[in-house]
Amino acid sequence: MKKRFLRLLFLSGTVLTLLTACEYDYIVPAPPKPAPPANDTISFSQDIQPFFNAKCVSCHAGSIAPNLSAGLAYSDVVPAYVVANSPETSQLYTVCAPGGSMVSYGNVTNAEVDLLYRWIYAGAKND
Repeated sequence: MKKRFLRLLFLSGTVLTLLTACEYDYIVPAPPKPAPPANDTISFSQDIQPFFNAKCVSCHAGSIAPNLSAGLAYSDVVPAYVVANSPETSQLYTVCAPGGSMVSYGNVTNAEVDLLYRWIYAGAKND
């Protein structure tokens, strides 16, 4: 009886120690980017396609989806990879943003990421 009590006491102490030793790391999300100005004019053909041509088409020209070649890029990207007016939930933006999977491949600059953000936030129009 005494051995059983000691085992139970030891087991209880061990479980209690393990439960109280847990530590949680809380990840504080980055604050959302401010909205671009209302008169912000971003053109797919003038601003976004040249970015694709310079940084993305070397890999995304048909063999790897999406096809970002001129004339095909918009239809391959919207709506499959872009949620209009919501850059944070758009896969195109998140893979190009700092920490995204495409940053190391194309040497994407902060200005280019900001351009994508503003275009998607403005509705990702094909103009």
